[in-house]
Amino acid sequence: MQLPWLMALAILLNASAQVTIKLAGQTGIDRTGIYQWLSPWLLLALTCYGLSFLLTVKLYAVNPLSVVAPFMAACIFLLIYVAGVMLFSEAITWQKTLGLTFIIIGILFLSR
Repeated sequence: MQLPWLMALAILLNASAQVTIKLAGQTGIDRTGIYQWLSPWLLLALTCYGLSFLLTVKLYAVNPLSVVAPFMAACIFLLIYVAGVMLFSEAITWQKTLGLTFIIIGILFLSR
């Protein structure tokens, strides 16, 4: 794969956006109207998503889509799982772990 550092950054930005969306929902739920949309967490999430989108466009241009897209998705799933456990005290279950394992195995098959 070309530009692996760019891919790592795009993955990290995408996962960060999802975490900040959760934080925005937790901290801005009692706000109404425009104030709910001006949450710093939500604005940070939009920025992270926008940057991730732009980097992903570049990655898709120079790499096979059928390899890059699933690989990035699997990495994002893994990061979100870890973030959920570490930041939000979400439960580690065998079903989640098995599902994530199947996703990673599938990505390994796709990338060969």
